[in-house]
Amino acid sequence: MIKKTLLYFLCLSLLLSISACKKSPTTPDIPALILPSIEYFNANPESIEFRSDSLVTLSWSTTNTTTVTIDQGIGTVSATGTTEVSPEETTTYILTAKNNDGQRTASCTVEVTARAIFELTSYSYGYASYGCCEITGTVKNVGNAIGYNVMIEFQAYNASDIIIDTANGFPASLGNIPIGVSAAFDAVFFEVYDWAIITKTTYEITWLSAQGVRLTQIGIVPFK
Repeated sequence: MIKKTLLYFLCLSLLLSISACKKSPTTPDIPALILPSIEYFNANPESIEFRSDSLVTLSWSTTNTTTVTIDQGIGTVSATGTTEVSPEETTTYILTAKNNDGQRTASCTVEVTARAIFELTSYSYGYASYGCCEITGTVKNVGNAIGYNVMIEFQAYNASDIIIDTANGFPASLGNIPIGVSAAFDAVFFEVYDWAIITKTTYEITWLSAQGVRLTQIGIVPFK
């Protein structure tokens, strides 16, 4: 009986010794991901009435980044900084911060509460009393802002695409046009007596802010 007991413990000790000699498998360390951090992305002010001199400052701060971009045509920017924008309508800006481990985004919105928009809403063409070509029509304030002195001017081109020097349209000064109201204009093309020689006429509507800064929109009057 004693021999069997000694033999049992001897075998057990040997088994434990063999197990101890074997190395336990180890799991390699996986480096933790370090994503970019966006501390803040703000717009100041957050609401404006659109005018040519209405500026908004976007400011941001990021860390652990390789590239930082802002949409709406701003493009690549520094990790921390500011830039000025002048949106014509309510706009959301998205900042994207990237590094080799991934990316994060943040957004801010600038609300535009009023806009100055003027459109050429109607026109007709004929001849002035002295025979020159003439365009008459209306310009309408389709925005929701007031206080702009409005002018409209035309430029005509002949069939060979040479500018007719004397065909500058008579600038029509329309003054301040209230919201939703149309104002009439009359533009004469001096020394142009035949519509057949005109292939296109461009028009330019210019309005001046209270600070005298010009804003312009350009289009083409199609002639059939």
